[in-house]
Amino acid sequence: MLRIVRVLGIQIPMYSLMVFLGIVAFFAIYFILVEKGERLDRFTSNRMIFAGALGIVVLYASAFVLNSLFHTIEKGEIVIGGITWLGGVLGAFPFTIFAIHKLVPRAKGDALAYFSMLIPGLVIGHAFGRLGCFFGGCCFGKVTDSIFGVSFPEGSTAANLYPGGPNGGSLPVYPTQLFESLFEFILGLVLILSYKKLKRYNVEIYLIAYGVFRFLMEFLRGDDRGATRIWFSPSQLMCILLLVAAVLLILYRNGVIFKKLGAKCAVWREEAKKNPTPVRKKRGESPADTLRKLYELKEDGILSEEEYETKKRDLLDRM
Repeated sequence: MLRIVRVLGIQIPMYSLMVFLGIVAFFAIYFILVEKGERLDRFTSNRMIFAGALGIVVLYASAFVLNSLFHTIEKGEIVIGGITWLGGVLGAFPFTIFAIHKLVPRAKGDALAYFSMLIPGLVIGHAFGRLGCFFGGCCFGKVTDSIFGVSFPEGSTAANLYPGGPNGGSLPVYPTQLFESLFEFILGLVLILSYKKLKRYNVEIYLIAYGVFRFLMEFLRGDDRGATRIWFSPSQLMCILLLVAAVLLILYRNGVIFKKLGAKCAVWREEAKKNPTPVRKKRGESPADTLRKLYELKEDGILSEEEYETKKRDLLDRM
């Protein structure tokens, strides 16, 4: 555990540093795999980033609300505070998919696939976040006498909950933060290396892989995460919801359920092809200038031949 690191005489909280590195990693992966790899135009990319930013806000809000709820159930009185990643996922994933559908014209009717492109960066970003949890001393495991045991220092939450370790620190506990971080780095690497083959199914892969892993990891967790008043812990209950969501998505993709929604999405996709990403005309720009820019976008591979011809006809019709 290392709460503070000094850089050029400046004290930097390690948790904050790891979260920052996670954000940097997310955007680096996004620009390489999604913006450059998918040849997104600037308009579409900006809208994707905006939708993602809104999703992050909802993630923290949902994580805060659900964490407060489970601790309220545990204490029998209103408790407000803290966050839970799984709670954030449950709120942010559906919201961000909806936001992409509404805000990104090119993704209309195919927002799930576009959101799926963001998952590799999200997984790697969260892996850094879990390293931050280790350095910050939260999200630790139960007491253990195995070779994996880690003693957190005096004053840490683990030391207060499991006193009796060396120098006033905690008894050795499982470093579940490191276990989860390692798992997510491996999962993220697999998704990156298999991006072209699996990109449309990243959401389901993540929900199943992380849901199963986190459900099992809960048997090693030793920190206070609230209660549900049923056999499952709060995190295990949310993992079950993730797995249910994955099954529903698989059934939806195969046309078993939500058939009307699938039909609407097919119509929206056709409309998006006919009316692709708008090219904003600058003030005072002539139709000839706009045509030249459209041609350049086609030559750069940003617009397909069909998209180029459609936009060219629309422009000529308006002249």
